[in-house]
Amino acid sequence: MYSSLIRPLLFQLDPEKAHHVATRIGTALCSLPGAGPRLVQRHDGNWPRLEQEVLGIRFPNPVGIAAGFDKNAGYTGLLRFMGFGYAEYGSITAKPSPGNPQPRLFRLRKDRALINRMGLNNDGAETVCNHILEKKTAEPHLFENFPSGINIAKTHDPAITGDDAIRDYVASYACARTAADYITINISCPNTREGKTFEDKKALTELLDGLGEARKNGDPPLLIKFSPDTKSTVSDELVTVCEERSVQGYVLTNTSSKRHGLRTPGEQVEKIGAGGLSGAPLFPGTLNRIARLRRQLPEDRILIACGGIDSPKKAMELLSAGANLLQLYTGLIYQGPALVAKINDFLVRKLHDQGIPSLSQWPRYEP
Repeated sequence: MYSSLIRPLLFQLDPEKAHHVATRIGTALCSLPGAGPRLVQRHDGNWPRLEQEVLGIRFPNPVGIAAGFDKNAGYTGLLRFMGFGYAEYGSITAKPSPGNPQPRLFRLRKDRALINRMGLNNDGAETVCNHILEKKTAEPHLFENFPSGINIAKTHDPAITGDDAIRDYVASYACARTAADYITINISCPNTREGKTFEDKKALTELLDGLGEARKNGDPPLLIKFSPDTKSTVSDELVTVCEERSVQGYVLTNTSSKRHGLRTPGEQVEKIGAGGLSGAPLFPGTLNRIARLRRQLPEDRILIACGGIDSPKKAMELLSAGANLLQLYTGLIYQGPALVAKINDFLVRKLHDQGIPSLSQWPRYEP
């Protein structure tokens, strides 16, 4: 039904408008009188083999919504209804931002991909985190057995660089620590007027040291989200910096600035212009990075695979390569909301067929 009816209708709209229409309709249905607790518990207990403890947190299943889908934490009921096991809200920034001018989100249908230059539009760290805390008090059923990650980025302002950028991250962190079950630091944000990011050994060291001074006992686990465009040698240096500073996991990966191997005509891609590529073309790189980092790191280090997941088979490949958890967004746009349950059902069948009692015992392999 989604591919034959709903998707064609949504794809007649601007991508950003289609997102708002779909989420508003879904949220409205989940908000009907008496519907809330029943709808959000629709999948609760459906996949007991997929439950696992990661980062000291109980995840009902490994499929989470990636940062970018629910920037301001407004769709928790809808996400639970679709079968997600957790959400990563944001990216949030210390100061609110309207983002870049529209249009800023584009479909590459032939590639099952998106290009976005949203510009980190969000309501600001304090507002979003207060909203999460208020919702947890007013509607605790929404967050019961549904971990909340918060993704932090630098405020979208080229004037905020250097020490000011670190203070910007720390301000967001101070808000997120009380609202999040775990916190992800997006280090792809520019830290200089020339566009240099925190994916630099010196810059990342200073950022993590600044966050380290702000961290307190009992704070949520800290994860780092890398760009897929970082060279392996640089990535190794950055991971070493993280490992020396008690980072507990990694999200692999963010969107890409590269446009290699696309089926969409080059002139169409060029016309769209700058932005981060997400979707199916990123999957091979995601798989490679997960496998590579799993070989390098201790087994208890957490890896979240994000990039190109649009089928149960791809989800299984990433878990087999060493991912502990998964995140998707663009795959949802092209495959529809049933994708989440399809992945979880598929994983349960595979576990059953192989006589494996729990996802935490899923065997690893070298892809």
